[in-house]
Amino acid sequence: DPVRLRAALENLIDNAVKFTDTGGVALSAVPVRPGSRRTADRKAGITFAVSDSGIGLSLREIKRLFRPFSQANVSIASRFGGAGLGLSSVKQLARTMGGDVAVTSRRGGGTTFTLTVILETADVSAAPGADGSDDHAAISAPLRILGVEDNPFGRVVLNTILAELGHQAEFIGRGEAAIERVGQGGFDAVLMDMVLPGIDGVEAIRRIRELGSPHGNIAIIGVSGRGEDEAASREAGADAFLLKPVSPRALATALLEATRRAAAAT
Repeated sequence: DPVRLRAALENLIDNAVKFTDTGGVALSAVPVRPGSRRTADRKAGITFAVSDSGIGLSLREIKRLFRPFSQANVSIASRFGGAGLGLSSVKQLARTMGGDVAVTSRRGGGTTFTLTVILETADVSAAPGADGSDDHAAISAPLRILGVEDNPFGRVVLNTILAELGHQAEFIGRGEAAIERVGQGGFDAVLMDMVLPGIDGVEAIRRIRELGSPHGNIAIIGVSGRGEDEAASREAGADAFLLKPVSPRALATALLEATRRAAAAT
């Protein structure tokens, strides 16, 4: 949940900054009580508000904001290079944390996005690092990662974790494109989702291995929401496998395992 929350807030703040030519952007947070009395003692609610003094949005534009891959206004897209708002991903992130996203705006008067989340209260004694140990499994040196993931929500989560671990990532959405991109070089590892449009992740891994040395020896990590995909992923040539939802510790460990295996194979 910390990773998802950070990803959602970074998305909202990034958009607020992009669409504010003059003035400022403000972030506030207030506690809210979970609705169910039975869960109130075990959960904590927080509402974050990201407000800007930017260009504002009309009611018609607001209704279109949360559509996947949609930008509210063509003129906005032309002014900011067509960068998508990514708000459908933020809504998905919020709902996985028991909350939602809302927006209020008036033309020329700025916009306020409110993100509400309901989270489990933490057991401090059981938290990672509470005993003085490192918070993540041995983190490798900074890597250049190719992420093959067609789901915007999945990209946001993976990119946030990779950034936390100190790595740089580039994302593409098709297996065929992944093979071509790996063949161009410049990457240390590949995160390969198993379910993709066109050829699936297993076939993409197999074709990458057929590239031969040096590009075909790249570290590859299979990623899937189904545990039964691990065997096929490894048989095709994956060095490691991750089961969704992906945690920072699991990703750090998988990257370490995969890069070591790839290095040993060269």
